[in-house]
Amino acid sequence: MDYKEIGKKIIADSGGVENISSITHCSTRLRLFIKDKSKVNQDQIQATKPVLGVVFPEDELQIVLGQNLIPVYDVVTKEFESSAKGNETSQSNVEETESMPQQKAPKKEDNKKAVTRLFNKGLAFVSAAVTPMIPGLVSGGMLKVFLLLTTLVLPSFEASSTYNLLNMLADVPFYFMPIFVAYGASAKLGGTPLYSMAVSAALVYPTFMNAVADGTSLSLLSIPVTLVKYNSTLLPALLISIFAYYAEKFFTKIVPGIIRPVFVGMLTITVTYILGVTVMGPLGDIVGSYVVNIFLWSSENLGPFAVGILAACMPWLVMTGMHHAVTPFMVQAIADPGYDVLFRPAYLLHNMAEGGACLGVALRAKDRKLKAECFSLAVGCILAGVTEPAIYGINLRLKRPMYGVMAGGALGGIVAGLMGATAYVYGYSTILAIPIFQNTIIAIVTAIIVSIVSACIITMVIGFDEELVL
Repeated sequence: MDYKEIGKKIIADSGGVENISSITHCSTRLRLFIKDKSKVNQDQIQATKPVLGVVFPEDELQIVLGQNLIPVYDVVTKEFESSAKGNETSQSNVEETESMPQQKAPKKEDNKKAVTRLFNKGLAFVSAAVTPMIPGLVSGGMLKVFLLLTTLVLPSFEASSTYNLLNMLADVPFYFMPIFVAYGASAKLGGTPLYSMAVSAALVYPTFMNAVADGTSLSLLSIPVTLVKYNSTLLPALLISIFAYYAEKFFTKIVPGIIRPVFVGMLTITVTYILGVTVMGPLGDIVGSYVVNIFLWSSENLGPFAVGILAACMPWLVMTGMHHAVTPFMVQAIADPGYDVLFRPAYLLHNMAEGGACLGVALRAKDRKLKAECFSLAVGCILAGVTEPAIYGINLRLKRPMYGVMAGGALGGIVAGLMGATAYVYGYSTILAIPIFQNTIIAIVTAIIVSIVSACIITMVIGFDEELVL
């Protein structure tokens, strides 16, 4: 497979390097942030092998590549960076001129459409800010799982310095989440990441954290500072990043060129920190807590159906990229109140249902090649937690298996809710992460079996037209 040609074709069909503002990726998707959507040829990208699917919410072009992601990402990144080096000045001018028409857009836009567009932009921004840190969260979570399994086999290991040091490493992606969020948000906005990262780091600086723990009264320029634990939080860093971006632009305009390199950064981080620690940080923490409480409320009031509903909706959330928008709140739930009865169970059971539907297709299909592919994808969903190849390659293309996925997720979710399946550690959504459910392992194992078996049986019963993928 010629990844160089594939990467160049994707860039060309995305409107060229000049139409891309930044590039990132998650576990299965190449994510290109586009300046002008009209220049993107989605049909040509979709037809490019080995592309599995294309999702284009707002300005984020998501190209599902599965196992071929990293080689294509490397090519696209190299092409983008080599072109960007000689075009930084012209690129900034283009961005400024392109932002002008948006401000002068007709004011007669339908209110409902305006709200929907704003909501979608907000989700796209959160998703873009969160995506770069997801590999770190998954790595830390799975290291936690490994350590937990090791202590079950060898209890004395928990008292060793090796365990303590590795456990500290596993905690880092979660504890310093505001810093990683600030990087993703700044990269998306186009600002200097280090400014927002520095301010976000100040929120988890040991001296400040000790003051919070001790209840020490603090003030900044006679403004009272609310004592908040900012580790494992999302919204404070997002608000800080947005403000830092506009503060940097403002100071770049008013500070004379000769002293700009020295004073723009200093003024940006100082002003951002003052407002961040007194206003934006506390505000973001309050809003974030309310969001988590809303999800917890739905779990408490809808009972076991809450997990089932979310698990049934997951394939569509994954296809739109919206599943990453709730990832930070999943982390916050683990931090406070210290457990997750909704997100992780639903995510895990959806993956199991995707695998179950693929098993159903494999058992009923007549074509040997299709059978082998479906068995392979089922293993990927269940053991590796990678569902996009199954969604785009089999279940969505055959259409009817999606009913099996939704039903399997819903039934498994209801069982998980009834039996009280609860995640106490952040982990990946595979059967290898079962230990994170600790004393509710039996509940989640039962729910997993229900999801896989029901999705498989329902898919086999309702059938499908395998010619659609042959």
